[in-house]
Order: sequence, then structure tokens, then C-alpha cells
Amino acid sequence: MTVAPAASRHATVIEVRAQDAPGLLFRIGRALEDAGVRVRSAHVSTLGANAVDAFYVTEEQGEPLPIEEAVAVARKLEEALRA
Repeated sequence: MTVAPAASRHATVIEVRAQDAPGLLFRIGRALEDAGVRVRSAHVSTLGANAVDAFYVTEEQGEPLPIEEAVAVARKLEEALRA
């Protein structure tokens, strides 16, 4: 899990690297929704058995996430992927 707050002027980029599995994208999407963020853009790819997904997320008002909130969202994503 990588948080890149400076990767975009308009959104916070959260990159997820995980072993690909059925339902992985659903679990990520549900965790992002539960965290209350909006996904402006998603770049989803699979390299062999691994998923490499980048999500450009914002607050409800459309602003990039403050770094503390971005880190908290990344933690929620990690928890969702472990479940």
C-alpha cells in the first residue's frame, strides 16, 4: 500500500499491490466507500498473479485528502484485504 499525496494536484493517489483474487477489486471499492472518500479515477491492472491498482481519491468536497486521512484510508484498505 502506497500513499502518494503529491502525485496529483487534484487527488490523493493510493496504490494497492496485492495477489490477485476473485473479489479483490470489490473489497477495495467497498473499503474506499466505507472510508467516505470519492474515487475520481482508478487505474487497474494485473501483472501475472499480482494486481497493481492506483486509486485517485478525494474528500466529499472534491479536495485531495489531508495526509493523516490518506494514511487512515490506506490502513482501512489493508485491513479489508486481510479479512
